[in-house]
Amino acid sequence: MQTICLVEDDKITRKLFVMLLERAEFSVKEFDEGASALDWIRTNTPDAVLSNIVLSGAIGGVEILHEVREVLKRQTPVLALTSFVRRGDREKYLEMGFNDCVAKPIDPQSFGKDFRTMLAAAVN
Repeated sequence: MQTICLVEDDKITRKLFVMLLERAEFSVKEFDEGASALDWIRTNTPDAVLSNIVLSGAIGGVEILHEVREVLKRQTPVLALTSFVRRGDREKYLEMGFNDCVAKPIDPQSFGKDFRTMLAAAVN
């Protein structure tokens, strides 16, 4: 079973994503802020990181991406989770080094399949 590190500071949104990822047969390690997620990532190797871009606290999704890529030197897929998606934003996140972008709101019916597709594309 693949393990997803989920970083989302909104409790309701986090619970929804945990439920949908678990329903899609992923194991989920959830965090409500970036610092504790990074502490865990430093000593564990998730199959993917799904992180909100804007988090409460000093560490957001961009800093998590930087740590995974530049400091830990891992190619672990990191997907941006954001509700601020306008034309060109997905491309901006890809240029920053994210493997893909999950835009909120999501379709709960197709999210598991959609996420699996994104994850498969990220590792190929």
